[in-house]
Parts: sequence; structure tokens; C-alpha cells
Amino acid sequence: MSLRRSLGYLYFYARRYEQANYHLTRAIAMNPTSEENYRVQGLILSLDGQHDEAERVLREGIQLSGEGTTYTKATLAYARARTGDTSYAKQVLRELEEKRTHDYVSPVELSTVNIALGDIDRALDWAEEAVPERRGWLAYLNVNPVMDPLRGHPRFDALVETMGLSERR
Repeated sequence: MSLRRSLGYLYFYARRYEQANYHLTRAIAMNPTSEENYRVQGLILSLDGQHDEAERVLREGIQLSGEGTTYTKATLAYARARTGDTSYAKQVLRELEEKRTHDYVSPVELSTVNIALGDIDRALDWAEEAVPERRGWLAYLNVNPVMDPLRGHPRFDALVETMGLSERR
């Protein structure tokens, strides 16, 4: 991972989207073939309310992968749902569920799309399924803005406790 992308993540988790975007722009300039740079920048732009730019960046990332990755598609689904357009998110969710019948699909992707669609219980189901897989994404539960709709839910609190991320000890 590049230093610029790492800094972008730090600012993203701090909800300092302008600084996060600055570092992701530089990360893309340094490595314009890294799909993850586009995915993270698109997510940042979406959370910052720059919806058209977020969609443009995420579509560039999808083009880089040749439609091969579903992480960026799930992020685009999340971004589009934030604008009120849930049709794409529903389509992506169907595609991910179908793909899951014959290939690996990360529970992170499924949780993200369900968060976008407002299905908190399903989002938590998938987040809980990510635990035995030891998905690194879980380490950021307490700071990841995408998880905000889950905060305060007893199952989310239990998940934070299970991960050892609770402030109570």
C-alpha cells in the first residue's frame, strides 16, 4: 500500500474528507493502475457529498479491473444509493448473491451494499460472517464512516466487543 493511500485512509477514518481526497488524488497520480486507490477515493467523495465525481472515479476503477472486482462495484452501489438511487445497489446485491453460489464473495461487500440499502439486520449478518474470515475491514469498525448506520445497534456493539475493540475492558 502506498503512503499516500495510507494517509488518505487515516483522514477518511477521521472524517477529514478534503485531506483524504488530497492524498488519494496523489496516490492515483503515483499509481494510476491501482483500482483500490480509485475505490477509496470514490468512497471519500461520496461521503463528502460529491456524488457525480464519486461515480466518475468509481467507474474509472471498475474499468481498470475489466469488471473483474466486485469491491469497487459494491462501493459504487453504496455511492449511488446515497443519492437515493437504490436500483443499482439492488442489482449489484443480486449479482453478488448469485456469484456467491459458485465463487467467493467477501461478506464485506455484501455488508456494504446492505448498509446502502438500509437493511441493517442483513448488513450485520454479513459483518458477523466476516469475523471468522478475519477480514481486516473489521479492525476499523469503530472509525469507518460507512458503519455509522449500524452504530448503537446491540448486534453492532456485540460485534465490536467480539473484535476486542470495545473501550470497556
